[in-house]
Amino acid sequence: MSNTNELTVDVRGSLCPKPVIETKKVSDANPDAIITTIVDNEVSRDNVEKFGKSRGYDVAIGQDGIDFFIKLTPNVETAPETGCKPMNYSDRIILMTKDYLGEGSEELGRNLMKTFWVCMVEADVKPSTIYFINSSVKMVTNDSVHLDNIKKLADLGVEIAACGICLDYYGLKDQVGVGSITNMYAITDAIVGENLVKL
Repeated sequence: MSNTNELTVDVRGSLCPKPVIETKKVSDANPDAIITTIVDNEVSRDNVEKFGKSRGYDVAIGQDGIDFFIKLTPNVETAPETGCKPMNYSDRIILMTKDYLGEGSEELGRNLMKTFWVCMVEADVKPSTIYFINSSVKMVTNDSVHLDNIKKLADLGVEIAACGICLDYYGLKDQVGVGSITNMYAITDAIVGENLVKL
């Protein structure tokens, strides 16, 4: 009889990114376990499959009615190099330029931003620094819906810094809830020539 640890993540009724995040949590805590994630939509099925393959698992998918069963089995040959080993791009800098993601609907963009911060906390890849300019500075204030997740990133060692001129413009300088207040010279000096992602 096998002593292999087998775990189930039942996230039926949940939309992405929750199925991937919950699967990742179980994977991180139990790197040698066989994990079966149960979802009830094709997007979540595909995203959990991609996650499993990115971690070096052998992935098998079954279906029963509307439910999909994604079985992730650790691959002993690839696990030391590719499976469950966190990536680290410590030189990456993110420049946040507004308090919503993308162009078009700002309402949609603000909903996407909530998901972005949840995913950033759970991601293996963490930036070294996140700078906030223009309306994005609203996200580091005490009444921000994003504050808890940004604080978690700060606790994990990500430098959080908001533009002082921008905070002054919005009248928010005394409401900063996480990170430091910086200036455009420091931001410019840091981002020029660096591994920059602009959002």
